Amino acid sequence: MAEELDSFDRAILDQVEEDASRSPQDIAEAVNLSASSVRRRLAALKKSGVILREVALTDPTRKGLAFWTMVSFGEESREAYDAFRAQMQADPAVSQCYSVSGAIDFLVMVHAASPAAFEAWGERELMSNPAIQRYTTSIIWSQTKFSMRVQPTE
Repeated sequence: MAEELDSFDRAILDQVEEDASRSPQDIAEAVNLSASSVRRRLAALKKSGVILREVALTDPTRKGLAFWTMVSFGEESREAYDAFRAQMQADPAVSQCYSVSGAIDFLVMVHAASPAAFEAWGERELMSNPAIQRYTTSIIWSQTKFSMRVQPTE
């Protein structure tokens, strides 16, 4: 899909990744197009699935602590992975879940009110899963950078 995006599409995406609430007129001025052209291009980017959705970013520290949890499976099977993915999708405490390469199988962002609440979550959701061999966790103390802007290196 990256090859199908022209320089105007990329410029529009840069604008909406920074602030999706900007009007088509504001975006048009920033990218040197007409507002109607920006509206058409935004509609096409949504229809094609380049723009997945528009959301409001909230400050996660206002809701408790964030924990990066690295999950390793002992039993590596499609069924075990699919069941874990479905479990993480359904869990409201999980905001992100990635299948990754390397020494671990999944990287999961979990939110909890306290370390004790996270411990209870881990016992309930991870220790009860016989396919999981081990999980390790890092508490996120502070955030140095967070961006939803996608700008691959060339």
